[in-house]
Amino acid sequence: MSRADQIAQGRNEGMVFALKITAEAQRAGKDPVEELRKELRARKLMKLQICATQKEVDQASECIKTTTMKTMLSACMIVLWKQFGFGKVRLLRLMENFYTYVDALNEGSITWFDITDLLKDKTDIEIDLTDDNIRGKVRTE
Repeated sequence: MSRADQIAQGRNEGMVFALKITAEAQRAGKDPVEELRKELRARKLMKLQICATQKEVDQASECIKTTTMKTMLSACMIVLWKQFGFGKVRLLRLMENFYTYVDALNEGSITWFDITDLLKDKTDIEIDLTDDNIRGKVRTE
């Protein structure tokens, strides 16, 4: 298959995939264009290049998400304990509040962008979720 044929095939598959997303949105009573925008934003964030919807990816990655959340919480807790002297009570309060946000993320009542936007608004710390660097672009100016 020539390069031009591969590009044409990719475009056609992309259109079929977009049609699938919009059809699912319509069946769910949601705005199809807005659902496409959400899908594209999530794909840009995750650099997702497979023919699966965000919903399908989420279903397939529950174990990864759970492990990631526990890892993030553990890393935060150890830093707060070791560097800032947090004891058991404060660490348990952190855990409780952390899981409040995790639950809200899982329920879809907030997004990672909501969290980073809130941090930017309230603390002037900006975390760029689209940056590939593990440390990201954290702006504190």
